Amino acid sequence: MHITLACPLETASASTDQLKSVINEKRTDLAPLLTSELRYYSENARYVDGSLEILDIQNLSGPDYSMSYRYQWHIFNACLDINTQETVNGSVRFTQFPQGLIFDIIDNTPPSPADEL
Repeated sequence: MHITLACPLETASASTDQLKSVINEKRTDLAPLLTSELRYYSENARYVDGSLEILDIQNLSGPDYSMSYRYQWHIFNACLDINTQETVNGSVRFTQFPQGLIFDIIDNTPPSPADEL
């Protein structure tokens, strides 16, 4: 799944520091997309607001980049006596275009019953 983060950049090839700065400004928009795999752990798993941290951005070739990040998630289930907080590290590829950054995010949306028919 490709997601566009609208953030026009002045140069055709921004530095990794510029990209990191732009992405940090849009973290709240990106967080739901980068944390969608929490359903893998549990339906009760929740992203800890504000915990998304951009660790590193590397240029792969031309306009293609790789970004590593980390965030915290929390799960509470009184019935199962679970109350824990963990940190997850991840990475995602993106491409810089004049209109913004296009992220190649794995779609972790669970299938609906209609999809199974």
